[in-house]
Amino acid sequence: MRTDSSSASRPALSRTERGVVAVWPAKPTELVGDSRVLRALPRVELRRVGPFVFCDHFGPAPAVPGTMSVPPHPHVGLQTVTYLFSGAIRHRDSLGTVQDIQPGDINWMTAGRGIVHAEDVDSSPGAPPLHGMQTWVALPRAQRQVPPSFEHIPSSRLPLVEQDGATVRVLAGQLGEAVSPVPVFHPLTYLDVELEAGASVSLPVAATHALAVYVAEGEVAAGGTPVERGMLAHLDEGAPLLTLHSVRGGRAMVLGGEPLPDPLVIWWNFVVDSVAEGRARFADWEAGRFAPLAP
Repeated sequence: MRTDSSSASRPALSRTERGVVAVWPAKPTELVGDSRVLRALPRVELRRVGPFVFCDHFGPAPAVPGTMSVPPHPHVGLQTVTYLFSGAIRHRDSLGTVQDIQPGDINWMTAGRGIVHAEDVDSSPGAPPLHGMQTWVALPRAQRQVPPSFEHIPSSRLPLVEQDGATVRVLAGQLGEAVSPVPVFHPLTYLDVELEAGASVSLPVAATHALAVYVAEGEVAAGGTPVERGMLAHLDEGAPLLTLHSVRGGRAMVLGGEPLPDPLVIWWNFVVDSVAEGRARFADWEAGRFAPLAP
């Protein structure tokens, strides 16, 4: 399904405001076992938005044993980003990191030349439902072989911008004078926007950033175009302002950044220069040449 934003019913926008090019539903996708996610990126119509090459939305779902727990697996050439609305996940990796992530925190893992990690969901009695997002940010070609690293930024360190009925958490990049402490290798935008019923917010965005809006809860209109839960809205380019509005209340993720000019290939869990390189790294994984999870 594709919703064309050129409809005559779409409100006229000023040249300074972002509009919507197209809206697509995220695709229900198997993850592990019986776990399902809504996958907004990559898709046939849109392979990436700035450096974001992957976007999964999971839950809300009961936190039962085995659900959404992902066994050890490798990554190369990208950064994995885990962000929760509810529930809890324990991250473990081959650097020896063991880190619990709570709602509002952000886990930002730089795979670089190679890392292995696993994710375990808190399924203890009474654990809240698991609900959140995982995205991948491709590294620029010059940084794809950097040493792997891991950053955990608690919610208390992430900038919060509040207006009437609107709350915006700056996960990465910046919003006006609010700058996230998350270390990035490429200019990007990643925002969590909550809107009460009837609220609107106008966000200053970099005119050079490619952007999309994914609605995780309720409904949100982007640039005057309604976007329902589980839908990805691809925005047009060049304008420095994005207006979001919600009639009933909603929550949306704004993601994107400077386009990556380098050729890149997504091969399994890797961002590489070619299919041949992806196959070689997969062979490394099968042969046990990645560092294992720390005991």
